[in-house]
Amino acid sequence: MDLPAAIEAFLEHARIQRGLAEHTLKAYRTDLGHLWYYLSNEGKERLGVRELSPLDVKDFVAHLRDDRQFRPSSIGRVMSSLRVFFAFCVQREWIALDPTVSLRNPKMAKKLPVYLVDDEIGALLRRGIDPDAETAMRDRAILITFLFTGMRLAELVGLDWEGVDFAANTLRIRGKGSKERLVPMHAEVAAALAGLRGDSPARGPVFRGREETRMTSRMVGYVVEKAIKRAGLSHRITPHKLRHTFATQLLHRGANLLEIKELLGHSQIATTSIYTHTHVNRLRRAVEGIDS
Repeated sequence: MDLPAAIEAFLEHARIQRGLAEHTLKAYRTDLGHLWYYLSNEGKERLGVRELSPLDVKDFVAHLRDDRQFRPSSIGRVMSSLRVFFAFCVQREWIALDPTVSLRNPKMAKKLPVYLVDDEIGALLRRGIDPDAETAMRDRAILITFLFTGMRLAELVGLDWEGVDFAANTLRIRGKGSKERLVPMHAEVAAALAGLRGDSPARGPVFRGREETRMTSRMVGYVVEKAIKRAGLSHRITPHKLRHTFATQLLHRGANLLEIKELLGHSQIATTSIYTHTHVNRLRRAVEGIDS
């Protein structure tokens, strides 16, 4: 099995069997394409998957670091894609040994999540949306849904009215790998979505563009970007940072990591644990602020 054919088989399996999102598949294709490009430039494009050695993969990672100047986080992402791909190849018995088993991820400085504090949340909701805009109700509902549910961007875009239960005050969210989770619906979200729905049929996408079709991730991102500017907030806040804001607000109000993990749809508690750093920093600032 040659490498391009193995990559295509892997992507097809990931799309059909695992139901991965299109942006995840695109990331896999890009990362594995870096490996193919490197091997081609090294005159090894004829190597089959079985002939790839741990040294080939190690040299490829060194190439990303030294020649391509990839950041540690980007190298870590590529290595993660390689591991998933080669595990698939082992499962299919195209290779006997995973060539990434001896690789170590590059050391990365931990980045604390960026989030909005209470005053900034208030400013965003008060000033972020032009009340006279035709899309004001929809755009405000987008901000409120991000801030009070912690949804991922793809989850908000994919939200359907069939998943909104006003009677039970719950939202059914389809997350990564098509996994669904049920989360409580805050009163602010319920009010915003009820106003958005009006008397329209309770089916199809919740957030729609001008042609009444589902909004794209780019369209939603633009709504958030425009609202941040209008609210006069200086730092760059993306939909993902609104998700950080939700998680941090939960932690500051006494929720434990397991509860936050369930609400965010994390598969591993280690992913959620990054929010403890923001809590510790907040406590440290409080202690340092005590008058001597």
